[in-house]
Amino acid sequence: MLQVADRRRLFTAALLLLSSMCADAHAQCAPTDKIYIDPRLAPRRPQISDEGWKSIMLNNNISPEQKARSYQLLLQQNQPIEIPYGTGKVLVHPTNPCIQQYIP
Repeated sequence: MLQVADRRRLFTAALLLLSSMCADAHAQCAPTDKIYIDPRLAPRRPQISDEGWKSIMLNNNISPEQKARSYQLLLQQNQPIEIPYGTGKVLVHPTNPCIQQYIP
């Protein structure tokens, strides 16, 4: 059975660990950034290079459906990511998740 002093030390250690984890969530963001969604958890869009796009389109082993899906991903890669949040939604920048905007 843990003594009172041991419980306090364990509680303090757990509290320090949790606070450091929360502080790291916004460590890469500027202090002025309004953060709604933890940037580490924000989904990312796949980035397709020009060379990658050309190789997909010129490859005869890829089906037309897969090529169409790749084309949609190419068109959407620079669009904001929409995440439901509360009664509205949050738009997250596709390459910098610290840039977020709440839309009611």
